[in-house]
Amino acid sequence: MLGEFQKQRNGGWEEVREADCRKYLHGLAGQGRHGPASVRLRFSALRTFFQWMQSRGERVDNPASGLRLPRPRKSLPRFLSEEQMANLLSAPCRLLEKKPAKVAGRKEPAWARWRDAALLELLYGTGLRLGEALSLSWRAFHEEGKRTLKVRGKGGKERLVVLGEAVREGMAKYLEKLPVGWRREAGPAFLGPRGDRLCARVFQRNLKEYLAEAELDSSLTPHKLRHSFATHLLSRGADLRAVQELLGHARLTSTEIYTRVTTERLRGAYGKAHPRA
Repeated sequence: MLGEFQKQRNGGWEEVREADCRKYLHGLAGQGRHGPASVRLRFSALRTFFQWMQSRGERVDNPASGLRLPRPRKSLPRFLSEEQMANLLSAPCRLLEKKPAKVAGRKEPAWARWRDAALLELLYGTGLRLGEALSLSWRAFHEEGKRTLKVRGKGGKERLVVLGEAVREGMAKYLEKLPVGWRREAGPAFLGPRGDRLCARVFQRNLKEYLAEAELDSSLTPHKLRHSFATHLLSRGADLRAVQELLGHARLTSTEIYTRVTTERLRGAYGKAHPRA
């Protein structure tokens, strides 16, 4: 990157002025090959380089510090439709009838499919992050008929999430299939093949198998279930602040991005269906 900049001008780095940096900025933006994030990254490197020169006494100013950079684009979160979500949630049970799960070339027990099915239901049914879900113990689900769950999120902040019927049924089925000796109340709820806490990487790999079974994009991550949870709630009329509480967002603006998603969906449906759109 510094080489690109140097090619556009003559002289040493000590002679670079703000006008040179501005010319380079306009050149990057005008080429069309670099998006706002790429341009900002390059100028972050330039600023850091000139700061280093200042620390060595080779410059008294930073010519890249006062430039206004392009704003980064805000991409809308990816999510699954309700039909796609239902197809994904049933994928572990369909695969259970076809072939066993495998970890590092070894077969996993049949209950591992039920574990993954329960975890998928939990992620979609509550909007939990994968790390939040995997940190839960059996004690959190111990009470029969329990309909809420206390979780600890980012920054140690606690919140309540609602356990729907599908989530409770999924956890009950998983518990039923799990060997009795492995059901330790204070132990992790989601277990790996050796009886320890399920590794996030193992579940992420299993998820790719379920996405393939559901004929969905294999690059989708567990976090997309959280996006789907929020989008589907809002599209069905849920209160924005209630969704904020369920997601554990500190700021309402973090939740509002999902309203943009639902608005885009409405516009798309209108454009396709209305005769005078």
